[in-house]
Amino acid sequence: MASSLIPDPLQMWRDALAQLESNVNSLVTGSMDSKDVMRSVHQLSTVSMGLQQAFEKAIGSYLAKVNLPSRKDVADLAVALQRIEEKVDRLALSGGAASSVPRPARTRRPPEPEATRAASEPPAAAAAAPKRRSAKRARAHTRS
Repeated sequence: MASSLIPDPLQMWRDALAQLESNVNSLVTGSMDSKDVMRSVHQLSTVSMGLQQAFEKAIGSYLAKVNLPSRKDVADLAVALQRIEEKVDRLALSGGAASSVPRPARTRRPPEPEATRAASEPPAAAAAAPKRRSAKRARAHTRS
């Protein structure tokens, strides 16, 4: 490929960046052997962590004052919501198996067992038998 008269700016940038990286790597590698540099790096990281914690505390108190949730509050809420969804899924699975079992009718009288109902009166006799009034109703009906 023939070289153009105009240099490629991106290629120049890549070359400069590669040279900068190699210089920084050699500088850091040589200076990490010094105890003073290591002590300074440790102090810098300690200060950085302290500033980060102070910033998070300040942001948390500000969000509490303006009644907004913090990132931790939203994360806790997401975890709680996930637990609730898992419980609902478990209940839905167990509820589906229980719904296939026939449930008794919801009446005031307890259900009669099949054997006593069949033995007490045959279906034809039950249909032909007249309805009886209670003794109180019969007396009240005769008085009026």
